[in-house]
Amino acid sequence: MSEPHYPFFGVPPARQPRPAAEEPALRGKRVVLSMPDGFVYDMRAASERYENGDAKTVIDIVSEEEWYRWMFTHQQPKRQPFPVGLVWVE
Repeated sequence: MSEPHYPFFGVPPARQPRPAAEEPALRGKRVVLSMPDGFVYDMRAASERYENGDAKTVIDIVSEEEWYRWMFTHQQPKRQPFPVGLVWVE
């Protein structure tokens, strides 16, 4: 069987998730959340890192659907603060 022919540069390289704590700019980036029962995909960072009232560093997270609704209609999404150590950038 012959190799499939891919135009231009071939198959794009796989992306390696990066820790959100080391990312210079987060707002708008696709993220993956690390949860006790697995990973949650199709999420977006709605803020940069900040310290909450408990002096913990968090990022506001919204679903992909809420992100696009916010961008198109300016309807504010319900943001969920999430510990930065459990967030990965796609």
